[in-house]
Amino acid sequence: MRTGAPSPLHDRVLAGAGPGSRLLDVGCGTGTLLARAATDGLEVSGVDVAPQALAAAGQEAPAAVLRQADAHELPFDDGAFDLVTLVQVLEHVTNPVLALREARRVCTPGGAVRATVWGAPDECDASVIGAALAPLTVPAPPPRQDRPAGVDRSGTGAPPLTDPDRVAKLCGLAGLTVREIAVVRVPADHPDADDLVAGVLASGPGRHAARAAGPGAVRTALLEALEPFRAGAGYRLTDTVRVVDTIPGVDTTHGPDPAP
Repeated sequence: MRTGAPSPLHDRVLAGAGPGSRLLDVGCGTGTLLARAATDGLEVSGVDVAPQALAAAGQEAPAAVLRQADAHELPFDDGAFDLVTLVQVLEHVTNPVLALREARRVCTPGGAVRATVWGAPDECDASVIGAALAPLTVPAPPPRQDRPAGVDRSGTGAPPLTDPDRVAKLCGLAGLTVREIAVVRVPADHPDADDLVAGVLASGPGRHAARAAGPGAVRTALLEALEPFRAGAGYRLTDTVRVVDTIPGVDTTHGPDPAP
């Protein structure tokens, strides 16, 4: 999604948080959620492990309090925030339960912890990008004879944490009570092919494919695979994201953190 565009995902993640609410965005990245929340009058803080991301977040959301920190060990007191968000973070951490438990710890008892996860591959147009890049880095599997006609999404496999029941279980292990798992359809618009390809090449999988096969091969593979998503001179891809809305409960787990 392009910076500055209205975001249905941000609308849902921030729902009910009024002016003066204290927000912590864990894994804040370049700060787009923080900027939106600050515009809504929230007191915003963010953490990320990447200093480059924090530098960008400081430009995007100058009012935010930013700290370099790991999601597994947040440098804040218990109950310091009214809303703690983890937007597309759980799939990137070593121990999702521990990250959620830390989010619960720093959330006030009357607050909310909201995490988001991708939908399944057949719910996400972006999975076509992974399918297009996969043959550039690994031997292509033989084509399935039973695959129905349509867009090929076979190169990605099942992304982690796409099963709502699994996410709900992880939240329970972290002492969080799930109130709702909302489904949000999130469009990503690219005005032209150059913008689309540049975004992919800036991602980890895109850089990996470019190192293996070259940027030109990446561009060719992407534009061929994404032809069905042309919208005028540009492209529109729409993905499903699930927003897991929880409240702090009683953490009854003991001993070592359970495996994710």
